[in-house]
Amino acid sequence: MVGCLMSHMVPIFGGAGLGWFADPANWWVVLQVAGGLGFVIFVHELGHFLVAKACGVKCEKFFLGFDVGGLKLASFKAGETEYGIGILPLGGYVKMLGQDDNPAAAASESQRAKLSGDLPAEPVAGPHPAWDPRSYPAQSVPKRMAIISAGVIMNVIFAVLMASLAYGLGVREMTCALSSVRTGGAAWRAGLRTGDEIVAIAGRKDPIFNDLRHGVTVGNVSKGIEFTIRRPADGSERTVVLKPDTDLGAPTIGVTSPYSLTLPTDISKGLAGAAALAQPAFEGGDTIRAVDGKPVSNYAELLALIAAKPAATVTLTVDRKAPAANGKAGQATSMSIELPPQPQLVTGMVMTPLAIKAVQDDSPAAAAGVRAGERLVAIDGEPVGDPFTLNDRLLNRVGEAVTLTLAAADGTSRTVEVRPRAVTWRDDETAGIGSPLSVPSLGLAIPVQAKVAAVVPESPAARAGLEGGDRIVRAVVVEPGEEPDPKAGIDISDREPNWPIVKALIQQLPTGTELVLTVESAAGDRREVTLKPEPTTGHYVVDRGLVFEPVYKMMKAGSIAGALRRGLLKTKEDLSMVYGFLGKLTRQQISPRLLGGPIEIAKQAGRSASEGFGRLLLFLTMLSANLAVVNFLPIPVLDGGHMVFLAYEWIRGKPPSEGVVVVLSYLGLALILSLMFFVFGLDLGLIPRR
Repeated sequence: MVGCLMSHMVPIFGGAGLGWFADPANWWVVLQVAGGLGFVIFVHELGHFLVAKACGVKCEKFFLGFDVGGLKLASFKAGETEYGIGILPLGGYVKMLGQDDNPAAAASESQRAKLSGDLPAEPVAGPHPAWDPRSYPAQSVPKRMAIISAGVIMNVIFAVLMASLAYGLGVREMTCALSSVRTGGAAWRAGLRTGDEIVAIAGRKDPIFNDLRHGVTVGNVSKGIEFTIRRPADGSERTVVLKPDTDLGAPTIGVTSPYSLTLPTDISKGLAGAAALAQPAFEGGDTIRAVDGKPVSNYAELLALIAAKPAATVTLTVDRKAPAANGKAGQATSMSIELPPQPQLVTGMVMTPLAIKAVQDDSPAAAAGVRAGERLVAIDGEPVGDPFTLNDRLLNRVGEAVTLTLAAADGTSRTVEVRPRAVTWRDDETAGIGSPLSVPSLGLAIPVQAKVAAVVPESPAARAGLEGGDRIVRAVVVEPGEEPDPKAGIDISDREPNWPIVKALIQQLPTGTELVLTVESAAGDRREVTLKPEPTTGHYVVDRGLVFEPVYKMMKAGSIAGALRRGLLKTKEDLSMVYGFLGKLTRQQISPRLLGGPIEIAKQAGRSASEGFGRLLLFLTMLSANLAVVNFLPIPVLDGGHMVFLAYEWIRGKPPSEGVVVVLSYLGLALILSLMFFVFGLDLGLIPRR
């Protein structure tokens, strides 16, 4: 029996929820997903089947899924082969006479393939009169190698064909412009910001966002990866070497995909913040063209204009598409929408800043010689106060001299003079576990400990009974009308100071959102409190709750040859990405918690299918390459393990002893089953991904 097991060996970048598949409106997508995943497995098994038949081997079964205990969804027999769909949808197999991957059944299967008489006392290579000539063991080593490798080869061939078809039809790909950068991350440290464009990655020009993912996944973490960055705001271009961070479990430089100026078509759940209060209301598909009469052509320009007036209502000029009639889209109409300011929601807790995590290149702090590891203890001789209002206070003193008092780890202190800068971009403080607070006016990333230094009188925290010395150890965000979900909570500790994530997250959620906090007192007692953050004065959310579609460009080949070239390149990249991922996994540069099993595969396939048939084909290309690599790993019971045994037989002139094969097969089976249980645990949430 030769077959394949599905396992997802690439980083998880997100996917649709399970409830998405139950929505009747998405059932066509579900059918595409099921058909696509089944096709990838079918192609693998078809390779084994066709080559086995060509070699004259009797194939008794051809199954998608595994018919555990004889259970199957459907089957029929044509000639000598039973074709069917097994009850366990984790892969597929071809059952050949005389061959079985199950160590417990291997001996009996060997006997079934035996003709009259005894087998030789010692194993011999190649055909032997004692074997049924149509059995798998009766074939020569080269023929058996061809049969075993055929599944992987077919996966690679069809990966090329699927990718070529996708680029022949045309695929929307995200560009490499940046909407924001992760505070303290590699891109942030190098000074990248909203609106910057990556125009080359390791010498590859005009990359798309998937090229960025690929380059970071397979790139050299220790030496870094070369990026060429263009800043449209001033026309500058520079080359930087970024060393990816691995603190999130996988190599990342900390950038988010590009935003357009068009709101998502589906905003049925509504907008949050000031965007929900706009008059007249936004509609899905609206495209912003101007702010207070000033034209904008990209997200960075929009953000810069509304950031310049954080406390004022701005007038947005919006193009709105007319409803389609007779199958044709109507003409867009221009209209004005008043967008009010969005005061920050606060809890009334003044938290404790920790030592500076990172200093941004070419920033006021870098120019003043501020170093990571130092602690900011005073500004112009006064205590720092609430770290979350620090940036707004400094923005009121742009260009002025400000004296910072810094304390080193050895207890010594010093003062430096800085001049805060104006800020027209957006840093992302919700990008990952332990993300620090951004102080972009200085270029500092400062982790914040969830230890309450003080409580503002008459604030939500004061009414909830919180007091100085309390620590927040867990936060659960509860949107209006929902019940608390303990699994969705955010743990907070000195090792993972996640309070900035909580603070940033509540600004993006609907009015009325509550926080359920697990609080530890100075005496060590724990209690649970619920509070509802309230708007403050003088501090505002820059993006005002606006959300946008990504920026896409159409990738379409102009000829069959061009499509094949793109298909070959895409398949090569996917193969190298899986190998790179596995390599980093073995070197512990990537967390195994980023793996996913059949449920995660189906979720991501569903997301791809919802973005169009071409995108689904590219996902299946990646999955086909994934199966090719994973199934050719040198693990007994997988195709790669069989190839190792055959190579040994070819070199030594005889197969390895049955005892050795059985022991190694049991070890390989145990490894595969352990991996299956592990990825199922991740898929079902039984094992946390962090």
